Amino acid sequence: DFDWNPADRDRGDGYYMAVPGFVGHKNDMGRLKLLLTDLKPKSSYCLIFSYRLAGEKVGKLRVFLANKKTAPVWEENKGKDEKWRTGKIEIFQGAETTNSVTFESERGKGKTGEIGVDNVILISGLCPED
Repeated sequence: DFDWNPADRDRGDGYYMAVPGFVGHKNDMGRLKLLLTDLKPKSSYCLIFSYRLAGEKVGKLRVFLANKKTAPVWEENKGKDEKWRTGKIEIFQGAETTNSVTFESERGKGKTGEIGVDNVILISGLCPED
């Protein structure tokens, strides 16, 4: 229903991907798909990313893996404040390998704020403890 767009980082040292709270209508969806290549079958990986949901009733952020289309593997629907947080998802490869990760933004009732994603990293092995 709408696109993710680059937004300037507060420090002025690059960009992150964002959906402003005023874009679209309630329950509209925007998807950002990242292709994964050459993942080894029967291996484990950790997807680490920074995210924020800033603004009252801004909406939901979900993450889907290509081989598990029916349900999100991660979801957040409210931000406690405007701070960036870290999300971690363990990806266990079976015989079929995951070939993409999709970040899905669902528009809420709020008219201000934004949903943002930054610093997406895929590492081999299990996710590290905090």
